[in-house]
Amino acid sequence: MIRAVLVDLGDTLVHLSRPWDDVFQDNLESAYAYLKNAELKLDFQDFAKIFIREYEKASAVSHFYKIEIPIQDIISKVLRKAKLRDSEGRLVRGAIEEFYEPEIKAWQLYPDTIQTLQALTSNGFRMGLISNAKSDYAVRAILERHGLSKFFGVIVTSAELRMRKPRPDVFAKALAVLDTKPSEAVFVGDSLQSDMLGARTAGIRSIHVLRKPEDHPHFLVPDVTVNSLTEALTQITKWNDVSLGKVSSLA
Repeated sequence: MIRAVLVDLGDTLVHLSRPWDDVFQDNLESAYAYLKNAELKLDFQDFAKIFIREYEKASAVSHFYKIEIPIQDIISKVLRKAKLRDSEGRLVRGAIEEFYEPEIKAWQLYPDTIQTLQALTSNGFRMGLISNAKSDYAVRAILERHGLSKFFGVIVTSAELRMRKPRPDVFAKALAVLDTKPSEAVFVGDSLQSDMLGARTAGIRSIHVLRKPEDHPHFLVPDVTVNSLTEALTQITKWNDVSLGKVSSLA
C-alpha cells in the first residue's frame, strides 16, 4: 500500500521556459550587477571566468562523489579570488538572491502539476519533495512562486544535506520526516541516474516521467515509465487499488 509520494522538482513539476545557457548568463549578469555596487573591481568578463571555473569545478566534484557543493561555497571562493571582503556573509547572501532571481522566474509549471498535487493530497498521501540543487533558497523560492510549498510535508535539497541523489540517505531523510517505510512510498522523477536509481537503492518504487531522452543510456529499468504527472497519478491509484483488492489484474 502506497502511503507517501516523493517527487523531484526540475523537469518533473516545473520546466525552464528558456534555454539553460541563456538563463545562466542572466544569473551571472544579475549577480555581477549586485557585486559591482558592492565595489567589486573586476570587469564582467573576468568575473564570469572566475565564477564559471568555480561553478564547473564544484559541479564535477558533486557529480563524481554524489555530494553537493552549495552555491554559497562557490560564491565565497569567487569573492576571495576577487579580493572582495565579506566577513559577515552579507554579500554572499545577497549575491545568491540576485544570482537566482532570473532562474526562479524562468521555471514554469507543467500543465498538470497543480491538479496532480491536489489530487494526491486530497487522497491523503504524505507528500515529499527531493531536489538535487546547489541552492536550498532557490528551490524554496520556486515552490513559493508557484504555490507548491503547501503540498509538501517535507522538502529535502541536496544543498541542505550536502549530498545528492541517488544516495539513499537523501531519500531516507524524507521518509523519516514523513514517518513512512520505503515499501510504502513511490518516487516520481525524470532522471534515471538520480531519481530512479536512487529510489531503487532506497527500496522505493519508482515512476519515470519521460520528459526528454536521457543523455546517456542507462541499465536501470524503472518500475513504470509515463509521459505526464497525470499518468503517474493513475499508476499510483492502480497500485493501491490492487493492494486493496479493488481490481483483479492490470492490463
